[in-house]
Amino acid sequence: MGRLKIKKSLNHTFTFKSLVPSIFEKLHWFHRQLYPFLLKFAGVVCIVIFTIWGLKEVWNTLTDLSIFKVNPATLTFNVPPWMDNRFSEDIKQVEALHRHYSLYERDIANRIATIYGDMVVIKKVDVVKRVFPNKLNIRFTMRRPFALIKKGENSYLVDEEGVLLPKEYYKFSDVDYISPYIQSRRLSRLPLPGKEWNDKKIKAGVALVKFLRINNIHNLFGIVTVDVTNVHREKYSRGSDIILWTENNTQIRWGCSSLFKSPDELTDEEKLQNLLSIAKIEGTSLKQMEYVDVRWSKPVGKRWGN
Repeated sequence: MGRLKIKKSLNHTFTFKSLVPSIFEKLHWFHRQLYPFLLKFAGVVCIVIFTIWGLKEVWNTLTDLSIFKVNPATLTFNVPPWMDNRFSEDIKQVEALHRHYSLYERDIANRIATIYGDMVVIKKVDVVKRVFPNKLNIRFTMRRPFALIKKGENSYLVDEEGVLLPKEYYKFSDVDYISPYIQSRRLSRLPLPGKEWNDKKIKAGVALVKFLRINNIHNLFGIVTVDVTNVHREKYSRGSDIILWTENNTQIRWGCSSLFKSPDELTDEEKLQNLLSIAKIEGTSLKQMEYVDVRWSKPVGKRWGN
């Protein structure tokens, strides 16, 4: 039995020794075949990497040339006729615009739009379009004044949304937004420019001015002032919340705003019909009238001296 085990062990040893040369031959064959391929493959990979890197560097160099750069501070703008030319100059002083932008910069349109969109007088940026090699086509919607607000000797401009606007950028002659103006002896705290003036009197005045202009009533009756001093009073009173003043110093007692309507008063449309019915008798100038009251179903009035 012992001899048999020794014999088997010797057989296994001789078999393993016979396999060793075969394994080394195969490894040598793979080395001869694969080494040149791997060497070529590594060379190709290096060439591709350096080619991509080189092209990127060339691209960065080309796109960084001054011919493809634009300085927004040098742009010219066509401002609306109701804006002062000062805006065209002041917009060039924005610090963020005092640098050169490459038209190939990533997300340049959104970045420029954000800078302009943060300006008080710009409502929204409509278009920022690249025009190669070194121009920008920019179009934005400006905040247009809607009404002039007066409190004592102070005056302010707001747009249709009640946003306070800087007066220095707008004209005050040959424009339609200064008449009729809104007047009040009491107003809430003044907001920062570009912020909504959250005051019920301002909101009521803007809403009524809009209604008057749509129907051209301010021109027909020569209305110059919309007095909103008594709008949204805390205590009930039979006095008129809103009083319209004509150029002949006639009061038109309009009553509550449509925004804070009293249940026993007429609508704005019904009040307008009352006013027109009085005009058929007294004329649209109302110069013989001290006041007219259009709040109720039957309009009333008083002539001067009566």
